[in-house]
This record gives sequence, C-alpha cells and structure tokens, in this order.
Amino acid sequence: MGNYTSVEIKCPFYVRHENKTSTITCEGMLPGSSVKSHLRSGEALRGQIARHCAGDYKRCPWYRVLWGKYEEP
Repeated sequence: MGNYTSVEIKCPFYVRHENKTSTITCEGMLPGSSVKSHLRSGEALRGQIARHCAGDYKRCPWYRVLWGKYEEP
C-alpha cells in the first residue's frame, strides 16, 4: 500500500489525500464545502484509503453521512 491514483479511488465523495500530513479530504455537507480527516500516521492513512476510499467505500462512516444528503425524503 503506497500511493493511490485517482483510478484506484472508488468513493464518489473522495477529493484528495496528502501523504505528508496524513490527511484525506472529502466532500462536505454544505454545497461547495469539504472535510479533512487527519489520521495519526501514514500507515493509518494508507489503511483508511485501502479499506474505504479504494475499497468498500459504502462502509465508510463519512460516506454514509454524505449519502443521506442525496437520498430522497
């Protein structure tokens, strides 16, 4: 697990990640906003990306929150 490319990322809410700061940026709740998640280490960042962003993104807690804003009432 190392650097991920946009081809490997499956989550529709993913915006970018930064290895240097162990940060994942995702779409936010408000129009035009984003949310940054700071992980404790590069290893934690790579694990999160592998499990959720490039893996089973529908199991990601943030995906579940964001998906709710697009569901019909």
